Amino acid sequence: MIRHFRNSFLFGILLHSGCSLQAPSIEQQTQEPETQPQESVPADTVPAPSNTAVDSLLQQAQQATRQGDHTAAAGLVERALRITPRNATLWHRLAQIRLAQGQYEQAESTALRSNAIAPSDKVLQAENWSVIERARRSRGDAAGAREASQKANLLEEQ
Repeated sequence: MIRHFRNSFLFGILLHSGCSLQAPSIEQQTQEPETQPQESVPADTVPAPSNTAVDSLLQQAQQATRQGDHTAAAGLVERALRITPRNATLWHRLAQIRLAQGQYEQAESTALRSNAIAPSDKVLQAENWSVIERARRSRGDAAGAREASQKANLLEEQ
């Protein structure tokens, strides 16, 4: 009984002390937060990684690749991609690693993703089409490899 009385007493104090549990008014809910205008960055421009964590991960991935540890290299590039997921160069690097691992379908799809992120980077796109060509050739898709090679050559000429 004392416990019930104490809980009721505390509830009464909270209730009368001005603590309000009311929801905000409709006007408060519909007000737009004030935001500063942000500069628009075109979707196809992918700046070079300036993040020191990304740079460090890429260096570690390159070392792992030199040592032949493609699994570790892929993991490091994937970590970098979690930091900067719209970095087409990182996707290209992952495509190269997947190609070296013999994961040809993943190499192709990752290279295509890199191309989708940076459609105006003709040099990177040509490199991606070269990865796709090797992946298709390794899968026995001669016609697909020829098509990828032609796309790479056209981009290199531009």
